[in-house]
Amino acid sequence: MPKALSFKYIESKTGNTLYRTLKGEDFLHLILQHVLPKGLRRVRDYGFLHGNAKKLLSLVQLILHVVIEAIKQRPRPVFKCPCCKSPMVILGFRLTAWKPG
Repeated sequence: MPKALSFKYIESKTGNTLYRTLKGEDFLHLILQHVLPKGLRRVRDYGFLHGNAKKLLSLVQLILHVVIEAIKQRPRPVFKCPCCKSPMVILGFRLTAWKPG
């Protein structure tokens, strides 16, 4: 007798949490649809869609006469001195070393 698998997911259209029960093979089929075949790469990691290609992307937008509004930066939180409550200036961060075990 085939094993059934139940899982919870959020429907993108409504945002409702739903439950679904499938056979194991059908569940694996749904998951493996998101795996790229060996040797292929996601397109958005290359060319003008790469995260570091902002100059090239702006050139493409200029050539195509496309105007995209810049995203407004959120203000950084202000760290206040616990004693006098005045704003502090961050000079640097120190990371503690991870010790094994």
